[in-house]
Amino acid sequence: MTTRRSFLKTSSLTAVAGLGGVAEAVFANTTLPSAWDLSTEIVVAGSGPAGMGAAVTAIDNNAKVLIFEKGKNYGGCGVISAGILKLEGGTRSQKAAGIQDSVEQYYKRLTNPNEDLSRAERMGNQELLAKKVEHTAAFEDWAINHGVKFRPGLTTAGVDSQHPGMWHHVWWKDGGEGRNMISPNKDGYVTGAGLMLPLKEYFESKGGRIYLEHKVTSVIKDANGRVIGVEVLSPNGKILKVLATKGVVLAGGGFRGNVPMRMLFDARMTKNMIATGEPFVFQDGSAIKVGVKAGGFMVRDGNRPHSNFRRKFGTIHYNFPLNSPYGAPGLDVAGNRWNQIIFTNKNGDRFVQEVDKWDLGTGYNFYDLALAQPDQLIWTIFDDATAKKYRWSTKPPVCEEGLAFDANTLDELGKLTNQPNLAQTVERYNNFVDTKADSDFGRPAATMTKKIEKAPFHAVRCVLAVHNISAGLAINGDGQVIDIDLQPIPGLYAAGESAGGIGGGVTGSMIVGQIAAEHLTNN
Repeated sequence: MTTRRSFLKTSSLTAVAGLGGVAEAVFANTTLPSAWDLSTEIVVAGSGPAGMGAAVTAIDNNAKVLIFEKGKNYGGCGVISAGILKLEGGTRSQKAAGIQDSVEQYYKRLTNPNEDLSRAERMGNQELLAKKVEHTAAFEDWAINHGVKFRPGLTTAGVDSQHPGMWHHVWWKDGGEGRNMISPNKDGYVTGAGLMLPLKEYFESKGGRIYLEHKVTSVIKDANGRVIGVEVLSPNGKILKVLATKGVVLAGGGFRGNVPMRMLFDARMTKNMIATGEPFVFQDGSAIKVGVKAGGFMVRDGNRPHSNFRRKFGTIHYNFPLNSPYGAPGLDVAGNRWNQIIFTNKNGDRFVQEVDKWDLGTGYNFYDLALAQPDQLIWTIFDDATAKKYRWSTKPPVCEEGLAFDANTLDELGKLTNQPNLAQTVERYNNFVDTKADSDFGRPAATMTKKIEKAPFHAVRCVLAVHNISAGLAINGDGQVIDIDLQPIPGLYAAGESAGGIGGGVTGSMIVGQIAAEHLTNN
């Protein structure tokens, strides 16, 4: 048995994304087991988009692959995603729609500061970005070749205010576990299950195996510092030693469910906020911690700030359909529907102009203002005429208990929701509607279309959610985890939300997984 441990002094550790040092020394335990419980060539930690991108690519390159998924459910956030994929660069569907595009044009759009000042791709690893662009243009064909089907047509003007740009539609025979953002038709649904489930079937048909409720807790290095295996916590509490002769891909998701960890990156991400995906998936940052313990460090993506947050109305569960065992869907409050509502805080005061767009033209956005409110407690206020117009139900199974209230008077509603100023706030807003001038927040007159005046009155919680953290393990252009000296850790790779510096999303995560597996299997 060979034993070797290397320690780095705490004072020499890199800061976590520039926000303070690591509390304990980073080390790599290289005690090799006397016997391995399992043996393979490549271990993938996580069965989400990044993990499956890596696993399918590796098995296509004739590697033996095992996937260890820490959760009870396969597919991570990919399964419950909306099935809309942001693809450009000359895809099959673009060509069918008569859209002229190319890899070169796509790369220029991502890196040209005159194209979109909010884009962060120009800040990231350009070698990796160039590879991502090429893979993005080819992704639709790759997916189709692995059993995925796409519904004809594209969304070219953006799905909503938080999903701008061009989107391809993944087809599936049923609605899946996630909420459908694109309406179903007689042929089927648009859902992330249509991407993830065919890939699972393909992977397993090629001899791959997925272990659910098995959490990778650390890597094992040999005497030369190469990652050759992992320790895995099994459901019965036993630690399995798993040999991975070629290497390991960390693709276990981010850390949006880890409150202390996420607050290091944005102190506003408090315990008052929910994390998207729960309880179907829980992102605890464990895969990232494995990489840090192995000698890696963390970096930010520089991603668009609005992708870090989401909002739900009347539910503390994100993106689940009606009667889902994972939570209520809540109300669809978006776009011009904001014209008939107001937002109030814990005290019952308005705090923002109700315009559903990212840039409010004030130097702040909706989330900047909402996150600054007392206890981050936000209510959506509307009257019964609006509820009937949009068929909004404040009762289960649409909304969840304690997150929606109805009352015959505004005073009564204010008491139910503990908003002492609610009645006078609504009265003041109704005067603004009469005069078409919002002297408090400058709401455009065209968006103040009606008073809040018809009983019963309704208050529905606007629940703020952490969606993307935009940070993870630092990787190079091949997806290798790099150490404090910016050198690759042999045999260790990261992708998806476990990796930082390049941005994610379903396809972006899966593509970095592909890139990592290509390098791993060819080297």
